[in-house]
Amino acid sequence: MNQSVRLALLGAVFMLSGFMAVFAVVAPALAADMPPMSDAEKEKIRLIVKEVIREYAASLNEKQGHGAANDIVRDIRQANTNFMRTHGPAHFKPFLDSQHPRATVITCSDSRVHTHALDASPDGDLFMIRNIGNQIVTAEGSVEYGVHHLHTPLLLIIGHSACGAIKAAASDYAKESGPIRRELDTIQIPKGDPGLNSIKLNVNNQVRQAMSKFENEVISGHLTVMGAVYDFRNDMQQGQGRLNIINVNGETDAAKIAAMEMMKETPAHKPMRVMRRPIAKKAPPAEAESEENPPPASEHAKPAKHAPSH
Repeated sequence: MNQSVRLALLGAVFMLSGFMAVFAVVAPALAADMPPMSDAEKEKIRLIVKEVIREYAASLNEKQGHGAANDIVRDIRQANTNFMRTHGPAHFKPFLDSQHPRATVITCSDSRVHTHALDASPDGDLFMIRNIGNQIVTAEGSVEYGVHHLHTPLLLIIGHSACGAIKAAASDYAKESGPIRRELDTIQIPKGDPGLNSIKLNVNNQVRQAMSKFENEVISGHLTVMGAVYDFRNDMQQGQGRLNIINVNGETDAAKIAAMEMMKETPAHKPMRVMRRPIAKKAPPAEAESEENPPPASEHAKPAKHAPSH
């Protein structure tokens, strides 16, 4: 092992052991006798140090980990186990090899924007894109994929009440990291106004960008671009948890939106009973079928009947 590599490993060991002060004294003395390193040697040292750091971090295991992470991981694994128990192969069959979502949805990464508030069964149904500020420009490739490759007829852009990205964009965020600043830079709202007006303005701005980007699809009628605000605080006084539609293909007049065909409420109804294929001959059922005792959902083998227990 040449002297450069030995020095790199020594530095990594000292650094990982917490002896940076000692290394600061030893390193200059060692480096004085070293010839200048080539770029290839520097890259080799960088990779060695990176690997040493990675192995050291892995060796920490639970000793330096955040205590709450252990409980969270256990909860997630248990939730996944429960999901597997209640969702058999039939649940996954429609989307094992392909997806055919009905809508491309751009919403904020905020954990309070609940997917199940938009779709009771979103699996395979919504092509979800999440980022801070529910933006087009910071997820352009994903949005294009939904519209151009999956051919969803609806592009739904959802802002939400109490949006942290809007609050940040409306204030001074100069001290944020570079990646966060770049994402906030593309939110075009007035400074000093972090409330509902700016939330709605951002949604309308995103709809406008989408309509410009997908102009041909919108004009031809193959795509509807819709903007909405998910209001879990009831700031809009339309009900807590309401998805308020505020923009449809650039139309923002509330009365005109309300009059659109797509906005007509579906009347409430009881869940439909499972329909069975007609059978030519059928023996009298052992038990009467009723709303309380419907026929088995499966059209295959029926479960065996058992005498009622007392």
